[in-house]
Amino acid sequence: MSKSLIAISHRQDDLAFTAQVALAAGLTLKHPADLAAAMRMIGEEEQPVVFVDASSPEEYRKFESAVHDAFGIFSAKIAANRLHYLSSGDISEVPYLIGSPIFGSYIRRNFSTPGVGEHYGLLIRASLEERAFGIERLTKPGTRIQTIQLKSSLQKQDAVEVVRNYLVALKFQTRMATVIANAVDELIMNAIYDAPIDSAGKTLYGVTGRNSQIDLSGRAAIELQVAFDGEYVTLTAIDLYGSLDKGKLLSAISKIYRDQEYKVRTGMAGAGLGLATVFHSGGSFHFASENGVRTEVSVFFRKTENFREFKNQFRFISTQFYF
Repeated sequence: MSKSLIAISHRQDDLAFTAQVALAAGLTLKHPADLAAAMRMIGEEEQPVVFVDASSPEEYRKFESAVHDAFGIFSAKIAANRLHYLSSGDISEVPYLIGSPIFGSYIRRNFSTPGVGEHYGLLIRASLEERAFGIERLTKPGTRIQTIQLKSSLQKQDAVEVVRNYLVALKFQTRMATVIANAVDELIMNAIYDAPIDSAGKTLYGVTGRNSQIDLSGRAAIELQVAFDGEYVTLTAIDLYGSLDKGKLLSAISKIYRDQEYKVRTGMAGAGLGLATVFHSGGSFHFASENGVRTEVSVFFRKTENFREFKNQFRFISTQFYF
C-alpha cells in the first residue's frame, strides 16, 4: 500500500488542500523542492500518490518531460491511477491534460469550502486498494446506502423519480434535486445503452432509441446505489460489461460547455457518455472500470445553501482503470 502523497506545487492553497487529503487518506505528505527532487522521491517510494500543479501547458510539459527522462511514460512507477492534476481552468481549458498518456484525475481549484480535502481523501484511500470499487469506500464510514435494482429499461424513469423524491425529503432545494435527478438519468442511460458490447467490442444498442424496452437481466443487470452522509449525496451506477473507454469518456466530459438546461436525449444513444452538463452543473465524478468485468460511475453533489454555491462547488474527475 502507498504510504506517501507527493505534492508537486509551490501554491499555498494546493499544499493546504493536499495536507487535508493526506490526513484523510492516512498518507505522509511530502513536498519536493523541485521536479528533480520529485522524481527522486517517486523513484524511492513504493507506489506514491502524486499531486501536480498543472495550471498551464508549460508546467504540465515540464512534469511530463521529467517523468519521461526519469522513468519513461509507461513505467509502473508513474501509473496514471495515482496521478492527480490541479488546475484553476475549466476541464475544457486543459486539453493538454485530457490528451496526456499519463492522465489520471483532474481537480479544479475551489478549496474555500471546509472539508473538501477530507472528501477527496476518501477517493484516494479507495484508490490504494486493489480495486476502487464500492460506494461504501467513497463515503464516510457509517453512511447508509440505498440500492435500486433495475430489471428493465422501462424502470429508468421510476428510479429517477425515487431519487428526486428522496432528495426533496432530505431538504435539497427543488432545483438542486432536479439537477441531481438528471444526473441519475444520465448514469442509468449510459449503463443501459452505451455499456453493453458484443464479443468484438461493438456497442449493442448504438442505434437503439432510448425509449426502447431492454431486458436488464444477467450480465445486463444494472444497479443504482444512493448514499447521503449529511453533506454529500453520492450516486453510483454499476454495469457488468467493463467497457468504459477512457479516451471517449474524457472527450465527452471536456466538451466546451454551453450554459443551457439539461435535456434528456430521447433519440439514439450517443457514442460518448454525455456527462459534460452534469459536471458543469456542480457534479464531480469517480470512474472505476475493470476491462470486461465491471464499471462503476459515481457522481457527487454537496448540499449547499443556495443554487449558486451548488453549481460552483468544488469539482473533480477521478479515474481508476484496470486491465
